Amino acid sequence: MTVWKSHGLRGDALESLLLKTHDYYRSKQLARIDKIHVPVKVVELDERGMITKAYFEKKSTIDFQGVIQGVGVAFEAKETHQKNLPLYNIHEHQVEFMRDIDAQGGLTFIIVHFKFNDTYFLIPYEVVRDYYYGKTRKSIPYSAMNAQYKIELTAMGVLNYLPALNNYVREKMKEQKK
Repeated sequence: MTVWKSHGLRGDALESLLLKTHDYYRSKQLARIDKIHVPVKVVELDERGMITKAYFEKKSTIDFQGVIQGVGVAFEAKETHQKNLPLYNIHEHQVEFMRDIDAQGGLTFIIVHFKFNDTYFLIPYEVVRDYYYGKTRKSIPYSAMNAQYKIELTAMGVLNYLPALNNYVREKMKEQKK
């Protein structure tokens, strides 16, 4: 497999897990979250109808968008084998998109899977922003993960991030009252 193909498959396991989770949330009427696909322009097909040439029409915004209990949400899903989330895995246009969602009163964050110890966390936009624009580090370290944003994988295979998201909402509300 070529390098670019292998890099393109990073996060597929987490995305699949989140798709299953979103089906579960939708079935329980807890949320409506959809995968946002990268806009691709097909240029050439072979005789079997297989795509042989295509290009990205524009940059993708973020992985998932939707509504949870009446509140707009948008988030990115990332996986890493390291004990940190490298900032080069987060693109500036994604942070800008997150900023715009936050400015409109929506909730925006990253769900990260640390493969080295098989843990999942919600990283609030404010943390992403501070590390991304702080320029003091090239990554968000595992040690910066907040225990109240840890996400549990249930026995049913659901990555139940709603409790972590509720904790995030409570923290945002406390900050707004200050």
